Parts: sequence; structure tokens; C-alpha cells
Amino acid sequence: MNDLTHAPDSWLLDTLRALRSTLERNEVEEAASLEAIHPDYRVSARNLLHFIAFHRHAHPGLPKALRRRGLCPLTDCDAHLLSSLEAVITALEALEGLGPSTATQEQPGGADVLEQHCDRLFGALAAAGVAGIMVTLPAEAAERPALIADLLEAGMSIARINCAHDDPVAWGRMVDALSQARVTTGRPCAMAMDLAGPKLRIGQLALQPAVIRARPPRDRMGRPTQPVRILAVPPGAPPRPQDTEAVLLPARLSKAKRLKQGDRLQGRDASGRRRTLTVVRRGPDGVLLLQADKTCYFTSGLVFRQRHGKARLRVGPLAPVSGERLLLPGDAIRLTPEPDQGAATLPCTLPEVFFDLRLGERVLFDDGRIGGVIRAVSPQEVVLEVTTAQARGSRLRSDKGINFPDSDLRTPAITAKDIEDLAFVTRHADMICYSFVHRESDIQTLRQCLEDRGRGDLAVVLKIETRQAFLNLPRLLLAAMAHGAPVGVMIARGDLAIECGWEALAPIQEEILRICAAAHVPCIWATEVLDTLAQHGHPTRAEITDAAMGARADAVMLNKGPNITATVNLLEAIVARSASDLSQPLLTCLAFQSNCEPDNPVP
Repeated sequence: MNDLTHAPDSWLLDTLRALRSTLERNEVEEAASLEAIHPDYRVSARNLLHFIAFHRHAHPGLPKALRRRGLCPLTDCDAHLLSSLEAVITALEALEGLGPSTATQEQPGGADVLEQHCDRLFGALAAAGVAGIMVTLPAEAAERPALIADLLEAGMSIARINCAHDDPVAWGRMVDALSQARVTTGRPCAMAMDLAGPKLRIGQLALQPAVIRARPPRDRMGRPTQPVRILAVPPGAPPRPQDTEAVLLPARLSKAKRLKQGDRLQGRDASGRRRTLTVVRRGPDGVLLLQADKTCYFTSGLVFRQRHGKARLRVGPLAPVSGERLLLPGDAIRLTPEPDQGAATLPCTLPEVFFDLRLGERVLFDDGRIGGVIRAVSPQEVVLEVTTAQARGSRLRSDKGINFPDSDLRTPAITAKDIEDLAFVTRHADMICYSFVHRESDIQTLRQCLEDRGRGDLAVVLKIETRQAFLNLPRLLLAAMAHGAPVGVMIARGDLAIECGWEALAPIQEEILRICAAAHVPCIWATEVLDTLAQHGHPTRAEITDAAMGARADAVMLNKGPNITATVNLLEAIVARSASDLSQPLLTCLAFQSNCEPDNPVP
């Protein structure tokens, strides 16, 4: 039967009873898994198994059929599924004039258990029902303790240090600054530290010459409105004199004392075009202010000579910049473990993954901007065909990320660097954010490392950022629940969107929230929350909605940015409003005036 809406009550009742039997049978089948769970998490693990069995066997039309009869549709009962299912069965039996078929089992309230687990993970930092705010500390926080105090006053309840950046010296200064800010403000704040995890990236491409572009400002029609100003700075001169709008050009000047206002220097720029640089003035420190009517491209060694004179300007040494590849659809590219070998190759920082790759699997670069398909694979190299790139080519630079969304990678989540960093992390962190975890063995490895350092009690947050981790999330949670230490989940939406597809991100993040609710595990909503506000000072409308949606999680993570304090202020207001809205009357209902009511102002 495809549509249960008009199914007889007796048939629906049999369906629900069958579901209950399935949940109970699944619990028996997973008895060994439950036996391995720490007692503090056994109730949660049972409910997670009920959740999995229910959604594997429930008819998709069941919620609609239950709503039609005025019964709970079981869609918001993830935290206490079996007891809710039994309550619906009892209600339906009463409608049929039957007595209850079984005695309803008393279970701890899912919301109460989740709140206890949140208190253990976050340290009872946030008010009940209000999402905590995690903030990634910028490097400047080590030198500006006042910044951390401002963040605490704004509403930060968890400070995060990303161990992929900086070093233990800088981390130590951040930890000290946080301790000082706690005392100054009288506000509690937990410390979370991210292990960097394996870095699957493009290796170092051959460096290429730096290019300085000097372009005149233009109007909306593309016409130059004034010449571009260029500061030719000889060695030893102040790096940036007063004219801050001018383009800075390191230069070696010969016989420049002969130059005066209006003199012209001529030569060819890096594009090969003839260009004229006109002298505006020469400073006493040898700095020469020039202007050009046309866009100029400068590289090291270019020479411009005075017209009708002997003065000469040679562009000084420019530090080379990271190399890049221009990839076109249809290009054949070889991924190799070796350093850059030329135009048709790309070095890979983690060649161990080559053993796990198969023909036809996808490869994504640079947050999915460029995509390809594996055409040949060996332990020494992977040959791929570029399938997704701009028609005129897409540029790929060193250190950009690589994703293999279809591949079952066996790379351990913990690296030698992570193990080294644990010496600092275990002394200072309240929780560890575990990057690129995707197998139960990853959790066991980290737990063993923590126990070896006497910190088996340290909380671990599982960062779900790969397709493998998402599909394996229930088993990851059960593995984490085998230990008594607090556990949480972070929805790392950046890599997750790349691996699973942008169109799939919305349902995936909803599913992770529901799985965490079923497991009574605190969940952190992360990646690009209010990012435009943090970076540029003004949020987009979509970001406000995203932040409000994120407030359903137990904590929301913000990344760093120049406007991070204002961002924390706004997020704190959003999560506080989201927590109170469910108990508040709707403004539109208060504003509504009945025809027979006198005009009264809305309170």
C-alpha cells in the first residue's frame, strides 16, 4: 500500500506494532554493540539503534497518516522514539476500543539526557535551551588579550584554536590571554583545540615570477578617469611614503638626479607593450613618484629609459609567487607524489591515498571549482581527465584542497604532527575537535593516545566533513560511546558540501542534527556562519536565516574575521531569540484586529 492516508485504523495499528517489534528485535541483534557501550551512554545508544531501525523500515507515508488522525507523526520524537511510538500505539488502540497491548516502558526524557551531555561537553556554559557560541581565535588574539575579553562580553562561550595554524608558542599565548580574560570578565569559557589531521592538497608547484599591475582608475564605462600613480622605491628608502594610493614598485635608479617633473621614462612592460612613465616628483630620499595613462605590468629586470636623457629605471627583484596550472575541460593530468614535473602533472601531498582509488571515481580540486574523473591509477601516479572547469580554463594553485568523494580512503585521521601536538593539547584543551575522522578505528586510536597521556577523560568532538564520515556516523557515535568521556559532533559543512554535492548539503545537515538528537549527542553547526558579516561588516539575508537555523544545534561556530566581535553580538541575539520564540505569541496574531474589537495597540 503506497498511501496510508486512507488505510483502515486496524491496518495502521498493525503497521505500528510491527515497527515496534522491529525496534525491539534490532536491539536484541545489536546486543554485543550495546554491551560495549559505557553505562553513561547506554540509554542513548539504545535510542540511536531504535532511530536507525525505525527509519530503515517505516513507511514514508506514515507521518501524514498519523497527522490525519490527530496523532503524533513521530517526526519530532527522535530523542525518545520507542516510548513515543508506544504512546501512539496506545492512543490508536484506544480509538479502536482496545486495551493497551503492552505496558508502556518508562524511559529517561531525551531532552534531559541531551542537556546532561551538553553540560559535560561544554561545561554548563550556556543557558538551558540556548545554543553556545564557539569562536575561532585569530592569531592576533595572542597579542591582544582585550580582543578575547570583548568576545567573552559579546557572548562567546567556547574559544577554538586551530592547530593547523601557528605553533605551540602562539597557542600558549592565546591560552594565557583566555585565562586572563576569564578573570577580567568573570565569564566562563571552554577551550577547544582542532587537530589538523591529514592534509590532502596540491603540493608546491614551481614558483613563477611576480607581476605588479598598475591600472588607472576607471569610470563605469571603462574609461580611465586619471593616471595611475607609481612609487619607484630604491633599496634602503622608506617602504611606503605618504602617497598610500600609489602602486609600490621596487626599483634601481640610475642618474635619477637629472630627472625633473614632466620627464618621461619609456620601455616595454611585461606584456610587451610600449609604456610611458611620467615623472611627477622626486623625493629627497630618492623615491620617484611616477604616473602612467595606461595599465602597466611590471616584472623583475624590466628597464625604462629617459627620453632625451641618460636616466634609467630598472625594476628591482620581486619575490616569486606560488605556481599555478591552467586546466581546461578534457585535459589529461597526472597526480604524482613527486615535486612539480611540468604542465601535465600535479604533485599530491598525500600519495598514500593512491592505493585506495579506483577507475571512474571523481576527483575535486579547490572547493569543487575543478573536477575530474580517474582514468588510470597505480601506486606511482593517478591519471585523470578534467571534466569540470571554465571553458577558457580554471587556474589551480599550490596548497589547494583535493577531495575524492567516491573513494573509500583508509588514511588514518591522526597524523604524526597531531600526536606531537597532543602534548600541548592534553594540557590546555577542554575538548578536542577531531578532523577527518571516518572509521571506528580512528576513534580508538585517538582514545589510546589520550589514555597514554593520562587524559582519557578529555572530551572529543567528531568533525563530520567527508561522505564516508556522514554515512558511517551511527557507528562512529557508538564507537565514541564505548568510552565514558564526553562526546560531540561538528557539522563541518565546507568539505561536506564538496564531497556530497551542494544540492545535498541541506538534507544532510538536517539528518546529522536528527542522528545527534537520537543519540543525545551535542551538535555544533559550523562553517561560514555569518561569514560576510565577520569579513566585511554586513551580513547577507541568507546568512541571518542560516544562523537562525543553526541555533537549533547545541552550539554554533564562527570563524575569525576583522568584525568578529560584532558577529558574536549578532549571533548571541539570534540564538537567544530563537530559544524564546517557541514560547512567545506570534506578532502577526497580536497585531491582528478583529472587526468587532476596539483598536488596541500591540503590546
